[in-house]
Amino acid sequence: MMTVFQEGIDVSRYQGVVDWSAMAAAGKEFAIIRVGSSNQSGPYVDPYFTRNVQGAHAAGLRVGAYFYTYAKTESEVIRELDVFLKALEGHRLEYPVYVDAEDASLASLGRDAVTSLIQFSMDVLDQKGWFPGYYSYTEFLRRYINTQQLADYPLWVADYRGYVDYGGNYGMWQYSSVGQVSGVNGNVDLNYSYKDYLPLIRAAGKNGYQPETDPDEPDYYELWRAAQDKLDRIALILAEE
Repeated sequence: MMTVFQEGIDVSRYQGVVDWSAMAAAGKEFAIIRVGSSNQSGPYVDPYFTRNVQGAHAAGLRVGAYFYTYAKTESEVIRELDVFLKALEGHRLEYPVYVDAEDASLASLGRDAVTSLIQFSMDVLDQKGWFPGYYSYTEFLRRYINTQQLADYPLWVADYRGYVDYGGNYGMWQYSSVGQVSGVNGNVDLNYSYKDYLPLIRAAGKNGYQPETDPDEPDYYELWRAAQDKLDRIALILAEE
């Protein structure tokens, strides 16, 4: 049995207005918040995203994000991320940004294509300064995702049977979709996190955090900048003589 690091929830617009103070008082320590999804008009930002991020942070919870993907080509991935990356700008997150790959419409693509699209999405997120991961449920993972290929990325797995029937490594388990928690009217997804992602995020300088540096290690850029300033001043003095 893995040790639980934190207990949390994930929410979207379907939970409506969340009382985050009540959520924190009920013992929830983190929230993974939907940044967006797509409909017939294309990708859209969840209308509660910013409100939920700010509310969860104000109540002292750690926060991550996810988006529900329907993308079947790399160009569709870019179309989704063009929207979602703009919504993420300016936020600081303590958990990964997850690609939620579970839609039945993706199954016809086959395992290799689905895996490659998830990889592509996470690579773009990484390049744009976010700490990426991916989400799916046990049977989808088994049938449509080559998890070995994605082993370097955090996995958030859904399994509602009271245990995780997936043999690989994972950092977070969504164990219920019908949780009842103070602060939310109706059902809410419940999660266990087994990993503290914040040190990794800080060290990598992702999710709005600046990279951590060793205080004893000299800042070589600043040394170079100071030397360059001296050279510039010398050049200016020589030019005036």
